[in-house]
Amino acid sequence: MKTQLLLLLLLIGLLATVPGIAQQPALRLASPMVEAESGRVVNELIVQLRPGERLADLLPYINNRQPASVVSPRTVAASLNMHLLRFDPSQWPGESLKAWLQRQKAVEGVQYNYQVEFRHRPNDPEYNFQWGAERIGMPEVWQATPGGITALGDTIVVAILDSGFDLEHEDLAGNIWANPAEIPGDGVDNDNNGYIDDAHGWDYNSDSPEIAYGDHGLAVAGVLGAKGNNNRGIAGINWNIKMMLFTITYVDEIISAYEYVIEQRQRYNESNGQEGSFVVATNASFGLATPMFCEDQPLWGNMYDLMGEQGVLTGAGTANRDRNADEVGDMPTTCESDFLLTVLNGTEEEERQSASAYGAVSIDMAAPGENSHSLRLSNGYGTFSGNSAAAPHMTGAIAMLYSLPCELLAEEALANPKETALWIRSVLLQGTDPQPGFEGITATGGRLNVRNAMAAIADQCGGTNGPLELLTLFPNPASELLTINYETPDNEPYEFRIYNALGQLVYRNQDLPNRFGTKSLEVNVSDWPQGLYSVMIFRGEEEAVRKLVVAH
Repeated sequence: MKTQLLLLLLLIGLLATVPGIAQQPALRLASPMVEAESGRVVNELIVQLRPGERLADLLPYINNRQPASVVSPRTVAASLNMHLLRFDPSQWPGESLKAWLQRQKAVEGVQYNYQVEFRHRPNDPEYNFQWGAERIGMPEVWQATPGGITALGDTIVVAILDSGFDLEHEDLAGNIWANPAEIPGDGVDNDNNGYIDDAHGWDYNSDSPEIAYGDHGLAVAGVLGAKGNNNRGIAGINWNIKMMLFTITYVDEIISAYEYVIEQRQRYNESNGQEGSFVVATNASFGLATPMFCEDQPLWGNMYDLMGEQGVLTGAGTANRDRNADEVGDMPTTCESDFLLTVLNGTEEEERQSASAYGAVSIDMAAPGENSHSLRLSNGYGTFSGNSAAAPHMTGAIAMLYSLPCELLAEEALANPKETALWIRSVLLQGTDPQPGFEGITATGGRLNVRNAMAAIADQCGGTNGPLELLTLFPNPASELLTINYETPDNEPYEFRIYNALGQLVYRNQDLPNRFGTKSLEVNVSDWPQGLYSVMIFRGEEEAVRKLVVAH
């Protein structure tokens, strides 16, 4: 036995001298090394390779320069060719590896990995009621819909990325997403998405379907989607909703979760609802301890546009620190994506909570946050504050608007998901309540109001598509303002021209038809000579003409 052990030790020693089989610097490659103050993982980079390039070709090339210095613990997003690299800082000091990778033709982009900071403040037991729901007009919205499904019956899903949840909480019963294409516990990837038994989402901390237990994500889920009207606990912004859950700690895991969301919504879009899930929003009650701009996290930041292409918006809260995000940066709220809605922590007094960040460009509006009321562990309830509470008010509002009884909205969400998401964002921005306390520190100068956004959708829900036609010219004769009401077979841009009786062009304009309401265009004719005119709408070979009289 001793002889066999001696031979084994001798063999290990010989292998350690062979190039390429030398012992790994285990301590430096075994786990993330996180800077305490910044949250940066000093020995991890997220790299995106160009289409057609392979990590299997890049890794040997790196390790030929510095032997056994880099490994890849996991693929971050396979469809985007993104990978996590863990390296030995003693062999790649400073930012030398990042700089070297940026010079390689095979590399599309590269950034450091960061540990996520969850944006909550200490609980304050003085407040034990949901003042925020009243302030943003939810009682009126609940009269129209409790949430959960669209006017056509599509089940609405929201993804929450956080540190941990309590799936057994009594006030979440029925509101946790269940993957319709997965058989829990059978050890098989039934829907062929790369995740085995992903019944409710994924825990990236343990790389398993077992969602971690924790209070922060639970409180976020409570604000967004605690079961309503069930004689217990609280009512979420959505009484009925399906919440897809992810536990994350690092930026690479955020990207992976977003890739999961993209695939689910893309499958739903392309299969007309037969596969995937109707994910309309993700919640971001997290950020980075170190202030930085979106350009410093390009791979992460680009994910919001990629989700938006599929029709997914994101509600994000800014940092729980008294600083101007426009000047010093903040992730993800400084990302300029059209599919991101950002909020700061508002108080009952309609003021910014003093420890909340702000920004007249980066932060869209305020939302109720401080002293909100939500779920606690072990079927408990209590105060939940900070930007972590403000964000799910916004994300919940997005989901609630999709559930309004407007069939046209539900149809457009399937036929034109990207455009519909942008429209939902616009009505939320336009529907804010102006408040002096938020002027100059948010882009809108106001606070979230879901009731106002609902009213805007109701006003525009009667839109139709039909044969190209000029329906009415009002008034006719016209003396000042002419309103042209028209119909189109789609919602693409159309051109309008008006000619006088001599055939001279006096007016030309291109209009994008309203997707949800009356299609109309206003023209000022107050300084036009009296007489007969021809009004024309056309695109390509399609056209329609009506006569107009101008009389003063």
